[in-house]
Amino acid sequence: MQRPSLLPELLTQFAPLTAVLTLVERVAPTDAPVLIVGEPGTGKTLLARAIHAASRRAGALVEVDASALPTDLLDLELFGCEPGGASMAGGRKAGALELGTHGTILLDEIAGVGHTVQIKLLTALSKGSFMRAGGRRPIDLSARVISATAHPIASMVRDGRFNQDLFEHLRTAHVELPPLRDRRPDISLLAQQFAAQFGGLRAPRLTPEAIGVLEDHDWPGNVRELRNVVERAVMAANGAEIQARDLTFLVSNGASGVGAPLRLMELERRHIQAVLQQTQWHQGRAAAMLGISSKTLYRKIREYGFERPQTP
Repeated sequence: MQRPSLLPELLTQFAPLTAVLTLVERVAPTDAPVLIVGEPGTGKTLLARAIHAASRRAGALVEVDASALPTDLLDLELFGCEPGGASMAGGRKAGALELGTHGTILLDEIAGVGHTVQIKLLTALSKGSFMRAGGRRPIDLSARVISATAHPIASMVRDGRFNQDLFEHLRTAHVELPPLRDRRPDISLLAQQFAAQFGGLRAPRLTPEAIGVLEDHDWPGNVRELRNVVERAVMAANGAEIQARDLTFLVSNGASGVGAPLRLMELERRHIQAVLQQTQWHQGRAAAMLGISSKTLYRKIREYGFERPQTP
């Protein structure tokens, strides 16, 4: 039996995800910190926004992509500064912890936060207050913190790469979103929903062959990829049906129907690899050169199986 959820993207018949959503719906109206873990494209950011919307918090949702900023700028982004309290800062700046007063802060890719900022964040959460750089007056911390990551953060804690006390603070509610390949019964359900969403009153239905192609795909991009595939198919469909030939994937796993634009994919792979080598694997500079976010670059690195060269 399908179960409605806070989000259409998480409509599900998959029992483990149903249990996760039951927990989320109990936690959403509280002030408990939430840690959301899942592969890129599983809906972590969307779920965080839904939790905030279902909360009783009157303030704003402030989103910070921790993977996109070096340590000094992330510190400034989170805690803010007084005039002269930080290099590159010309005047008073309110950080996310302050802007999220009576609201929610989403710390996206929390696993990418460096040790120094981890300790400052732990101190702020423990004391319930923080100070801007160069400041002398504590500021009450009233924001709820939701964290998200695609990294194996529990193993990072075991390896000493992420502070265990901060980890425990952040995961009062620990949510793990399963990849779409583990939710095979949901693929048809979601695909039909996306077709209706993008097709409106004249939404085409998916033929059994098209559904079979979708269910045979590995979905490396998860629900985000499915959504994009169906949106393209709705535009490509000629008539009242989406057929297998209307489906195109970024990465093909040999399923029937139209395969991936492999030549284009190979050109992209080579370009990203060349830029990573040119920047000596500085992902911030590489993302800027490529014109994409650090989060997107991280996903591409995973999709293409790139491995950072070992320094001699």
